[in-house]
Order: sequence, then structure tokens, then C-alpha cells
Amino acid sequence: MDIHHFKTFNQVVISGSFTKAAQALFLSQPAISMQIQALESFLKVTLFDRSRRQVSLTKEGEVLFEYTQRIFLLFDEVQSVFQDISKLQVGRLRIGATGVMGTYYLTRFIRRFHERFPGIELEILTGNSWRIAELVAAGEIELGFAGRSVLRSQLQQMLLHRENYKIVVGKSSPLASRTQEMLAPEVLVEMPFVMREKGTRIRSKMSNWFKRHTNALTPENTVTLSNIEATKRLIASGYGVTAIPHLAVSDELEQGDLIELNVKGFNLVVDYYLVCHSERSLSHAALGFLSLMHEDAPNTNWGEIPELLDNIFGRHR
Repeated sequence: MDIHHFKTFNQVVISGSFTKAAQALFLSQPAISMQIQALESFLKVTLFDRSRRQVSLTKEGEVLFEYTQRIFLLFDEVQSVFQDISKLQVGRLRIGATGVMGTYYLTRFIRRFHERFPGIELEILTGNSWRIAELVAAGEIELGFAGRSVLRSQLQQMLLHRENYKIVVGKSSPLASRTQEMLAPEVLVEMPFVMREKGTRIRSKMSNWFKRHTNALTPENTVTLSNIEATKRLIASGYGVTAIPHLAVSDELEQGDLIELNVKGFNLVVDYYLVCHSERSLSHAALGFLSLMHEDAPNTNWGEIPELLDNIFGRHR
């Protein structure tokens, strides 16, 4: 069975003659006749009544024409759907991000992506860095935005963003009046300190910092919160002190709801990465998302991503 024979049959019926079908398909009339004969031989039926000068279908031919109409309409539908997908008119994209990246870094890209590609359904999963790496490795998400994790052989991680952490207190804190001082690290140990949950990279980094500068892994009075927004609200109420990403508190610092402290030896920086599967091709939707990010930060170390973007999106920019 040759699909081209069915296409020829369908065209003969639509055109109303073998000659017009040959012209439409850029074939000779003998070639058209041979294909119809081959199809009749395969199906073991006669498709056209050859006793008349005008093309006329037999009963078997009418049945086949109903099927070929449905087949080629379906082909057109498939082509149309995938053209829409390639142009990012429809589709779905699943990405994953840590709390910092998902809440504060990616929001502007998510909004722009939806405005540019409203037909793409975007789903965002959250978790800590190792969880995001697991989801990418398992193929459950296409793109991950997280801190560096133990590199699996099938993953690639590209440095995307370097974030400075700030020591902050609420404006009613007793330390809020000491912004002009360079505070000793021991001052932080004397106050309740709000920490992220165990297992997070920032918790580990802060524990190491306290050990180096105060000989204590953590302050004696520690509150553990996994939610950054809850941490901000607690600190803004005047309770305790915390280390928090600058991205998360830039607005509060500008408005004066939170106060940054200068602490000797505190220069904590955390790197965040784009995590992709090295053995799977990215969908057009994923590349569309990265395209927006690349437009915003063209000098970021994107590895091979710019070449992929240029090949697929170059003519659409």
C-alpha cells in the first residue's frame, strides 16, 4: 500500500478527470493511470467506471473516497496543529524552580512569556535545588532554575544568576539604629536568628559562616522557616534578624520596612543555574522561554543555548 496512490485517487475524484489530476500533482497522465490500476489491484476492486468518458466512481470507489477525504483532512489537521506548536500558538511547558528563583527571579519572564505566547500552558513546580535536579533528570520538567547540585551525567548546569544575600532587621529592631556601624558577627548570635530549613544550601552556607566567624554553627536562639515571605513578615515585625536574598527584599529595603545591617566578614553570594537534560531536545516552548531570558540578559553564560535560539527563533524575532 502506497499513500501516494490514495492521494492520486483522491485528487482524480476532486479534479473530475485524470488529466486535471495529473496537472495538479505534476505527473504524467500515464503515471496517474498506473497508480490507480495499482491501487485497484491492491484492493481487488474497480474504483472507476471506465465505460463513460467522464470520471465516475463505482460503489467501491465512493466508499474509498469517503475514507480518503477523512484521511487527508486529518493530515491537514495534523499539519496545522504542529505548525501552531512550532509557532508557539499552542502547547505546554513545565519548569521547576527553587523558592528564590520562582518567586523573585522568574516572575518577569513568566509574565512576558504569557503575553507573547498566550496559547502555551505554563506549569511551574517548586522545590529545593536537589529536587529540581531530580525532576529534570526524570524528564518531569524541561527547565530547572536552582542552586548548584551534585551533577548527574545526564544533566548540564549553566550559571545564570549570582545573588547577594543581605543581613536585615525590622525598622523597630534595636539594631535598626546601628546602620552606620560595622557590626561584629557576635552581635548576630545574641539575637533570634531566622534560618531556612535544614538541607537547603543557604542553611549550610550560613552555618559555615557562623562557624568561621563566631565558633558557633548557628545562634542559640534560632527560628526555622521554609517560606521567605513568612520570614520577611516576621523580621518586619521587629523580631530577630536574618540573611535573605537581595532580590527578595529590594522593595522592602527601598520602602524602609526592612533595614540592612553591615556585618564584618559577611559577603555571602549564592549562584543559581539553568538546569537542562543533556540527552533530550528542548521543546519549542522551552526554547521560547529561554529566548525571552536571553533577550533580557544576552551576556549571561548561556552555553549552546544562543545557537539553538538563533536556529529556531531567528526569523521570528
